[in-house]
Amino acid sequence: MGCFGMQLFDTVDRNSLDRREFQLVMLAMGSILLLGSGFALLAYPMVFSWSKVLTGWTLRVCFCGFCALCLLLVSYIWQRYRVVCRLREQIHVERRESAELRRQAAQDLLAALPRFNQFQDRLAMEYRRTLSGSESFSVLVVLLTPAVSIHDQTEMTTAFGDAVKAMGRRLRREDSLYCFSDEAFGTILPGVTMEQAGGLASRLEDALRDAAGAASRFSALVKVFNYPQHVATAHELEQAVRSLLPADLISEPIVETSDMVALRSEQ
Repeated sequence: MGCFGMQLFDTVDRNSLDRREFQLVMLAMGSILLLGSGFALLAYPMVFSWSKVLTGWTLRVCFCGFCALCLLLVSYIWQRYRVVCRLREQIHVERRESAELRRQAAQDLLAALPRFNQFQDRLAMEYRRTLSGSESFSVLVVLLTPAVSIHDQTEMTTAFGDAVKAMGRRLRREDSLYCFSDEAFGTILPGVTMEQAGGLASRLEDALRDAAGAASRFSALVKVFNYPQHVATAHELEQAVRSLLPADLISEPIVETSDMVALRSEQ
């Protein structure tokens, strides 16, 4: 029964720590006041009434000193509590400012990424270069899905910014990263075979898993497309990428660059 009671009172919700701390401080001050008042009431007749047994001012000074000490102790605890409250408020303000800075940095990073039209241009250029050099290249599409617990746009922007940073650390200098939509990203890997792209996709998944953190802020799905193993033309590769993107981006008309039109006319 005692163990059950200890486990019951040891179970504290992290969201109620402030309330529990206030209750603890109130309990400590109430206990001190109760014990001090009781001791004073019990000791008062002995100190001030029994003059034949207790004489002199020494004991009276000790009694008054004890009462003053109790009051000073309560005042000290209350003052410490106010200091802790002010420090906690400062910490909350600093955390909000830090979260806002992280959100702003993530938003700037996402806004600076090239969009789908730049991806089309780079895809056409890479396709032309690959044809002339008889090489291959790969495209990775990363689809991010925010966790159900994330309802705040600020938190989601910060999480996706961390995901982009994690992907950027795994890519080579010649690889390019693009933002197709809020939750879809892609990269072109020049001169990368299907086997090499598969290994990079595994490393990207590990990096994104680490970026998601213990709270699993988002989940990631990495798709690999390779030319010429999966597709025969740049247009087919673009269509394969579009099949994974949100409907609002799919509904847009296909903007074909002059390079793609020229390449298909040559074929």
